[in-house]
Amino acid sequence: MQNRHEKPQDSAYSHKYAVHFDILPEISYLNQELVLLIADFLPTFRGFPQDVQISEKWVDEGLDFCRVIFWVSAESPDAIKTFANWFQAVFREPSIAQVLERLVVCALDESKDTEVILTDWTRLAN
Repeated sequence: MQNRHEKPQDSAYSHKYAVHFDILPEISYLNQELVLLIADFLPTFRGFPQDVQISEKWVDEGLDFCRVIFWVSAESPDAIKTFANWFQAVFREPSIAQVLERLVVCALDESKDTEVILTDWTRLAN
């Protein structure tokens, strides 16, 4: 069994990415299954690059944040580079950020008076 923090073995090119949300004042209970849908939704967004696959997704959660972390794999360096460019641009669209923030709010057990802010999206060191 592969450790989810290790590079997937089945692809020539793989990078780890994260989408980070600040949750203020703090997390009550977070339904991680619901938050993981964020990684599942990415391929449905406009312009998602062909020839890349998302795998090994999980949620990292702290007292006042959560991150959806996942691996993106491709058979060519061009495909993985295209994904990197797309990934850096897609969350800049306010409508996408707002929908994902609402999804995280819905995943919280106690969401009244809680603010969720999409604060970062980045490639992580492998």
